[in-house]
Amino acid sequence: MAEYSRKSLEGGIGYTSIIDPKFKTQRVQVIFLTELDSKTASENAMAAGIIGSSSSRYKNISEITAKLNSLYGANINIDISKVSDVQRLGIGVSSICSKYALEGEDIGSEVLSVLLECIFSPNAVVNPQTGKKEFAAEPFDFRKKDLLDSIEAEINNKRGYAIMQAQKSAYKGESCANSPYGTKETANAVTPQSAYEAYENLLKNAQVEIYYVGPEENQSAEKMICEAFSKLERTPQEIKFNSPSTIKDEVCRAEEKLDVNQCKMVMAFKSSSSDHDAVRLMNTIFGATPFSKLFMNVREKQSLCYYCASRYSRFKKTILVDCGIEEQNLEKTEKEIINQLDEIKKGNFSEEDMKNSVLSMLNSLKGVGDTPSSYINWYFGCYANGEMTEPDEDAERISAVTKERIIEAANSFELDTVYVMRGE
Repeated sequence: MAEYSRKSLEGGIGYTSIIDPKFKTQRVQVIFLTELDSKTASENAMAAGIIGSSSSRYKNISEITAKLNSLYGANINIDISKVSDVQRLGIGVSSICSKYALEGEDIGSEVLSVLLECIFSPNAVVNPQTGKKEFAAEPFDFRKKDLLDSIEAEINNKRGYAIMQAQKSAYKGESCANSPYGTKETANAVTPQSAYEAYENLLKNAQVEIYYVGPEENQSAEKMICEAFSKLERTPQEIKFNSPSTIKDEVCRAEEKLDVNQCKMVMAFKSSSSDHDAVRLMNTIFGATPFSKLFMNVREKQSLCYYCASRYSRFKKTILVDCGIEEQNLEKTEKEIINQLDEIKKGNFSEEDMKNSVLSMLNSLKGVGDTPSSYINWYFGCYANGEMTEPDEDAERISAVTKERIIEAANSFELDTVYVMRGE
């Protein structure tokens, strides 16, 4: 595995170095972490989008792409997502390592300079009417359309939309209920000035985690990053990933009608268990694989739905089951999903079920390190969990989970929310 190290820079900034000799590329990812607030989500997403695609030197996405293409096809990307109650705003660059440049150019430093210019020298102007700084019109207009398109895409993807709507009911009153993009209304309300103010707020108040992945240590990159961020006056806010969602006294039922041929149903089961390894394995047996209880029984044997799968949120201690169904099968499917969970609670699963589920999870762990991004996602997950674990250690813990622990984990889950999308 890789050589991993993390150090704290001034201003509450984490710098993680991940070294794996097999790579011929390097990647630098800067992640801003802030509370996911419905009032600021769109402005933050706009700010990240603009600084991830322009700077004072490279005024728009075309210019910055042309520059990076000249550096052996380097690229820049933006990642906007949510992790529990936290909005995650990532901006990263990837390039070949300098030693593979044909004429010995310092490609890594040039690409990193482009990234740092985007972050610290954005394409901004002074508004003559207000006398305040704001983002220039060209990158702002481009990114606003992109943000609205992303929100529209959430709605058009009916499976994802159903999960999002179910989360709003399951996590009502919690930050996790919000979209990391905000809503159409909040996105339309963003102005060049409010987006710039959000950018300044992120630099000052967001938690910042920086990742470098490459085949060897890069002291030059670390020095450039440290110098750039050391100039900031920061008072970073405290963020909290682990925020279990309280089980409701009564099952919440939400329903809406849309122009769809296939109904969607999402069920949220919540737990108080802290045995995350047992819950992860239990969820794999329950509905996370093509040989799970939900897939084999609800979908295959009884043909109650077109798809049926479960996913586990460690930070919320919640399992979401989502399925696509014919309307006449809604009630039967809900009962059968609950029945399959009850079967696990009773211990009605085999050693083969456990073995196959363990192998599935171990196989997923083998993929960590295949790409620089997979390393970043793994170690970011460790940071968020507050527990540094290597994939092989995780594999040992999963392999050690007993049937009794799985049964206990299953019995900790109760139905909290049922969301249904029907056709009009």
